[in-house]
Amino acid sequence: MSVAYAAEAPVTGHRIAVLPEPRTLKDLDALFEGAVHPSSIPIMLNPGLAKLLLRRNKKNRNIRPATVTDYARDMATAWPLNGEAIKIARNGDVLDGQHRLHACEKANTSIPTFIVGNLPPETQDTMDSGMRRTTADVLTLRDEDHSTALAAILRRVWGWNQGDRKFTGRNSPTKTEAQALLREAPEVRRSAEIAVRVRSAFPHIPQSALGTAHHLFNRIDPDATAWFFQRLADGAELQVGHPILALRTRVTSERAKEGRIPWGRHLTYLVVTWNAMREGRTVSRLVVQSGTPAPEPK
Repeated sequence: MSVAYAAEAPVTGHRIAVLPEPRTLKDLDALFEGAVHPSSIPIMLNPGLAKLLLRRNKKNRNIRPATVTDYARDMATAWPLNGEAIKIARNGDVLDGQHRLHACEKANTSIPTFIVGNLPPETQDTMDSGMRRTTADVLTLRDEDHSTALAAILRRVWGWNQGDRKFTGRNSPTKTEAQALLREAPEVRRSAEIAVRVRSAFPHIPQSALGTAHHLFNRIDPDATAWFFQRLADGAELQVGHPILALRTRVTSERAKEGRIPWGRHLTYLVVTWNAMREGRTVSRLVVQSGTPAPEPK
């Protein structure tokens, strides 16, 4: 089964490779027929072949359902030929790639991928020994400023957009979803910049909570947001009873007593303070019941 080519692309004039799409294990094995050494072939992996290959997944680590779901979401949107491979031993057993195979079947869509065949079975011992690339790593490679803070803020904004108001779960966007969110909301970069600056001046609230709150508030009133975060950072011009003064006092004393404040409570404090300021209410002491979800900012 050889690689065919489509007609010339109308815009670029370049030929677009049409990858082979084996339908059966016999078709797949035929691609490596006669090969003596390990070799790599790009194919279109369809859900049917993924299901068949999983029958050869006889000895592997435990499946992580969350990883399968993450991959499936990305595959349903777009999955590039990224150099990652499904690795198969000489005897046909799947050595690496089971999560992608499950995800392909779950997403019910075909994806381009490399298949590496004719590997000695013992090579499985050294697979997946590298550190997994994070969203912050990807943003750093793209020369984004404040990449660690930006990645954390994108994660929380994505959770907010999914309806998570307590932030007690472990759901996170994939790297592809985080980058898509940044394209849709490039202003999050400014929120990350403000978060880093405020955290440097007032180190009692995480950058990710500051940046998430900044993004949410800025959509409502940019001028009020700028003043809110300036005062949160420096504490200037705040009279007794001002909500921001109550917030600064609360998180400072609570951190001194408890050491660590749950992330969701930080965001709840910020939104409650913002709403009180917007409504012109005085707050002598900021009190929020444990486990209270973050309200909608006004």
